[in-house]
Amino acid sequence: MALQGLTIQEIARRIYHTPEAVDNYLRLFDRVLLLRYYRVPVSAMMRITGHSAGLLEKHLALVEKHFPDEEPLVSYVNSRGIKLEKSS
Repeated sequence: MALQGLTIQEIARRIYHTPEAVDNYLRLFDRVLLLRYYRVPVSAMMRITGHSAGLLEKHLALVEKHFPDEEPLVSYVNSRGIKLEKSS
């Protein structure tokens, strides 16, 4: 829903969750996007985020679905106020 442009408040109302819960979910999604961009393996993502492989795989499936190429991923991350640096 966030990828469709809905606000945190709108999403929270639609799914009957608190805005804080939605915000936490979106921040984790942002972290997964960043880690995927830098090609961090899932085993390291688990250590970095403190979340299970199962949850991270669900996020990664959304990343693959909505961001099949690097360009849309970079554009979305930039729209979220995150500036990416190229890795060496």
